[in-house]
Amino acid sequence: MRFSFYDTFTDSALDARPYSLTQENPPKLPTWNDTFGGNLGGPLVIPHIYNGTDKTFFFINYELTYGRNGIDTFSTVPTADERNGNFSALGTQLFCPAANPYSASTALGAALEEDCPTPGGLLNPASPSVIPANIMSSLPGAVTGLLNFIPLPNLPGTAQNYHLQALVPITQNSVNFHILQTISPKLNASITYSIRQMNTQQIQNFPGFMSNQSNLGQSATVGLTANISRRFIHTSTFYFTRSTAQSFNTYAYNDNVAASLGIEGVSTAPIDYGIPQVNFTNFSGLNDPVPSLTRNQTFRYADTFAFLRTKHTIHTGIDIRQMQFNTLTDPTPEGAFTFSGAMTSETGSAGLPVTGTGSDFADFLLGLPSSTTERFGTPSTYLRSWGLAAFYADDWHVRPTFTFDYGLRWDAQTPATELYNHLSNLDVSPGFTEIAVVTPGEAAPFSGALPTSLVRGDYADIEPRLGIAWRPPIGNSQGHTTVVRAGYGVFTNSSVYTQLGQEMLNQPPFAVAQTLSSSAAVPLSLQNGFPQASTVTNTITNTMAINPDYKPGYAQIWNLSVETSLSRTTSLVVNYTGTKGTDLPVLYGITGAINANALTAGQTTTVANSQGFEYSTYGANSIYNAVQFRIQHRMSHGFMLNATYTYGKSIDDASSIGGGAQAIVQNSKDFAAQRGLSTFDQRQQFRLNYTYEIPLGDRHRFAQKGLTSAFIGNWRLSGTVSAHSGTPFTAMDYNSACEILPGVYSERASAVSNANLPAGQQTPLSWFNTAAFTAPVGGCIGNAGRDTIIGPGAFTWNAQLGKTFAFGRDQTRHLEVRWESNNVTNTANFTGLSTVVNSSTFGRVVGAASMRTMDFTTRLNF
Repeated sequence: MRFSFYDTFTDSALDARPYSLTQENPPKLPTWNDTFGGNLGGPLVIPHIYNGTDKTFFFINYELTYGRNGIDTFSTVPTADERNGNFSALGTQLFCPAANPYSASTALGAALEEDCPTPGGLLNPASPSVIPANIMSSLPGAVTGLLNFIPLPNLPGTAQNYHLQALVPITQNSVNFHILQTISPKLNASITYSIRQMNTQQIQNFPGFMSNQSNLGQSATVGLTANISRRFIHTSTFYFTRSTAQSFNTYAYNDNVAASLGIEGVSTAPIDYGIPQVNFTNFSGLNDPVPSLTRNQTFRYADTFAFLRTKHTIHTGIDIRQMQFNTLTDPTPEGAFTFSGAMTSETGSAGLPVTGTGSDFADFLLGLPSSTTERFGTPSTYLRSWGLAAFYADDWHVRPTFTFDYGLRWDAQTPATELYNHLSNLDVSPGFTEIAVVTPGEAAPFSGALPTSLVRGDYADIEPRLGIAWRPPIGNSQGHTTVVRAGYGVFTNSSVYTQLGQEMLNQPPFAVAQTLSSSAAVPLSLQNGFPQASTVTNTITNTMAINPDYKPGYAQIWNLSVETSLSRTTSLVVNYTGTKGTDLPVLYGITGAINANALTAGQTTTVANSQGFEYSTYGANSIYNAVQFRIQHRMSHGFMLNATYTYGKSIDDASSIGGGAQAIVQNSKDFAAQRGLSTFDQRQQFRLNYTYEIPLGDRHRFAQKGLTSAFIGNWRLSGTVSAHSGTPFTAMDYNSACEILPGVYSERASAVSNANLPAGQQTPLSWFNTAAFTAPVGGCIGNAGRDTIIGPGAFTWNAQLGKTFAFGRDQTRHLEVRWESNNVTNTANFTGLSTVVNSSTFGRVVGAASMRTMDFTTRLNF
């Protein structure tokens, strides 16, 4: 029996200071973490009860982590003058809103009537950049209440002028158990069980926006392998996984903040108590975490057969999965309010705000959002889905120098159903002129009969897999050889059906869902951002429609590589790989009559009986090509190295394969304009792994014996070096008059030149040429392409230095010590860019990754 103990300790006293974008010598948080664990394993022997020396083996691992993690973020908040209604520093002129949503019997309603006898005129002709004093003294309680949650600047300047630093506790426990049992010479069983539990806190960008989070994950596997004969092996495996995640903000079940602020039309359920979401163009918003509880679990059974022949190794089998997604949450229960500056802007001849007028924070002080959205009402939802797969693969050794792999896989997943049929979709007419709400069991007027999932499944995808390995007759007697490998495969993203099911949850008639834009006919306010349906001419408020014939996207992947040995221990691999994505997800914005301004953005004809919705379908494409060079030096004379350089490019019109947030198509009449670099594109990538055994100590060249060998011998130096170029970003124009859907932005800016600066001119506060972009003139469609701004790259060197001390009888016990340092060079790696045209942070880097950190690990093995 063997057992070991280990401990890893990290303390910020040994770390470098955090990198600050706008602050010199920022303070270093006193963070620390300690991880303690132990392993126990070997034959299962219980004296006088059970002796499993030759047939039962077990392994147990326990690990505990506890400590204090740091939160270090920068935000942009209004200055004291701006909080008092004075925007003179920006030179912004403020104009009267087109409509007054407040009653004349209220203080603010009367003040607006007094100062705005003519809608659209200057709010304060004597001081065009200042909100009049009588209005500032009449601000509604919802505004003054929310203003208390926005801190004053603690750094100079008007951008990234608030620095939040805080410590949050974290505790994590995990147990892993594994047992192997030999039932008979031909039958073996295995059982594995793992459980991991974590508790922590999170703080958003401002104090007061805190959440307590807990996660519990469990997995169990039971497998049975039967060696029926020397050439026939049968394996059956049952898998079970369950994950529970719970998050509650400070106010849930305790303080109904929205009600106390007088905000109407939002959820009053105790679990949803909290602060409404507030979004700005130029400032960091209020984002109170939404309470949620998820309990997802999967049951899976796999049955495989292996047939071993002289030249063939055949694998075939089936895989059956049953997936359950159980959620208790309301997506936007307290409402989301967007302030863009349109309400205090001058309106030009094209119906769009005039540059240099209006302020998003001035809109907020007046309590005039440009758009609002909410979704709540049926917090408990239970999605169910089945997955089925079957495969056949043959590893055919045609000749000693040539192997041919081929196979087929059928992989399908059923569209998700809801246990109580709480799904709701919008059935859209062929010309996108009419819609109808459809729920399970109801007839769809335009699409015909639908299953209870409201989406028809696609089960006809067959995925071929091909591969070869060939050693051509070139080489020499010193063992220098060359191997050529090639492969091709098709992979279908059938898991998208789960996402579609989640989008049809929390929709009318089972929940309240609205997405509104303020207009002269129906002006919105912070207190009354969700007027009753009787005051809105559009009766259908569902925010999502799914194509009932949605087809899962698929990727074709191919590669060709040549590996040649440069010596007995060193080889060179040159590899080309490509990926072609087809039928990827596409998201359109369909406008309702209340949001008719969006028609100027080239969107589909207005649907008269809708407030506007997103339409999810398929049809996008992607292409990725890359060449890779890899040098591999196997361990020789105490040195090992693996270095890889990749040069590639990814282009698409919807970055759903490989990562990236999905964006609404800017112009549905010109889908080709969506094509551009993928959001995850990285032109160049380099990675190096190395290990070097210092030539001191036993079995080395120097200091082979004695105390010298014991203390300075057998040290290992290892590490990784990685570097990559930046990912691209898109210049956006957040103009509420052009919103495809309120709160969801896809309008791009107009480009007048190349925005990318030479490397020597890029700084964190000016990463690209902001003068290269302007807001679209005379319309809503910008001519800038997707992902034309190349963001910051990164360089990281992580290193480890370790040694093993042998002791005890026959030197069979070991003490391992290891020092690790991440980001050895203390390089500032920037994260994210602000790309909203004319915003206060336009052109700036958003943040920076961690600087140099260190930790120490000790492990004792018996």
